[in-house]
Amino acid sequence: MDVRRDDSPPVPATDAASRSGTEADSQTRLKRALGLSDIVLFGVGGIVGAGIYAIIGEAAASGGNLLWLSFLIAAAVAFFTALSYAELVSRFPDAGGSFEYVKQAFGLRVATIASAFMLFTGVVAAGAIAISFSSYFSRLVDVPSTVMTLAVIVTMGVVNALGAAQASWFNKLATAVTLLGLASVVVVAAPDMLSVDLLDAQGADVLGIGVGSALIFFSFIGFEDLVKMAEETEEPETTMPRGILISAAIVLVVYLLVAVAAVAALGPDRLAESNGPLAEILQDKAGALWATAIVAVALFATSKTILSNLLGSSRLLYDVGRDAGIGWLKRVTAVHDRTQTPIMAIAAVTALALGFGAIGNLRIVAAASNVLIMLVFLLVNAALLRIRAVSDDSAPFTIPMSIGNYPIATVLAILGVVCLLALNVVALAGIR
Repeated sequence: MDVRRDDSPPVPATDAASRSGTEADSQTRLKRALGLSDIVLFGVGGIVGAGIYAIIGEAAASGGNLLWLSFLIAAAVAFFTALSYAELVSRFPDAGGSFEYVKQAFGLRVATIASAFMLFTGVVAAGAIAISFSSYFSRLVDVPSTVMTLAVIVTMGVVNALGAAQASWFNKLATAVTLLGLASVVVVAAPDMLSVDLLDAQGADVLGIGVGSALIFFSFIGFEDLVKMAEETEEPETTMPRGILISAAIVLVVYLLVAVAAVAALGPDRLAESNGPLAEILQDKAGALWATAIVAVALFATSKTILSNLLGSSRLLYDVGRDAGIGWLKRVTAVHDRTQTPIMAIAAVTALALGFGAIGNLRIVAAASNVLIMLVFLLVNAALLRIRAVSDDSAPFTIPMSIGNYPIATVLAILGVVCLLALNVVALAGIR
């Protein structure tokens, strides 16, 4: 295999932001092939994925007709965190994402420990979503579940290895199909949307709405994978923050429309009991053919989410190998000459995802990974507060509205994630 290894020393904290220039290209050798439209679609594609097709029914069981409010609360916390990611990626446009931000704030040791959590969540999520993919696929074609699970992981690993531009092309296609599927749900339910009482709190309470928000929050966590594409993005200091915030706004609108449409079409009780709520909406309103079509859409949604997790995890592993200074870990910094992708890191995370996917039942592990990603979000927000406290340097993108040097949005993000983390524990414990 025609690869070369990056053995250059880690970039000092004061020079991290300079990676976007010529020095970065000579050090990392990752190809800058992504523009603003690519980043927006990666962001939308990474967030609007498999979660919305499965989680909406469970959230309706807690929120009732106020399901939209659960979505809005989750979106608000996610948006505050997205602002922190936007400022941090403008300061440190690095393939490590959160690993780099935590390293700059708290040092390499803390960042390396945190990176293990980040890698675990991405790899386990890829394996779990691949199992979901095989479940959807079996509704169309009778293929052994394990075979299909492993096949889709390998396929997305190959797409990842071919290059950022190729991955972006597939992501654009899959994102367009996914959004069309969700749009079809909104269109067929439109006649009912004006008749539903969206302020009817019957069957819902504050705890239920909060638990629904904690469940839904898992559908908003695509920022972590998105920022890891910074070293493959043109002018990342300005392109990445804009892409993060635009994609977050698009997802908020899409999710609120789908939430209102779902409650209007089926009602919260039936929505909560359905195994495939969006497919049931289309079957009721448009016939069995549309229900089959939404299954095909779900295949695109799950496959691009697998790709997003493999992309983010491989870039994280690559960056940890580059910065950690551990001899054996340096092997994952190998970059393919032609595709300019971190080929060994891609191979490693794909193999790990295959291992988790082969288990076949990852409910408990996947739930634990969701708790870990919340802890990562807490670290990311805390990292920005720490960096703001010790540095007066201006960033290409700075969060507006601060008290002293501390951005209000980041403080609200920390409070929100702590609350949702507690509510997630409540949901996992079956208290609600």
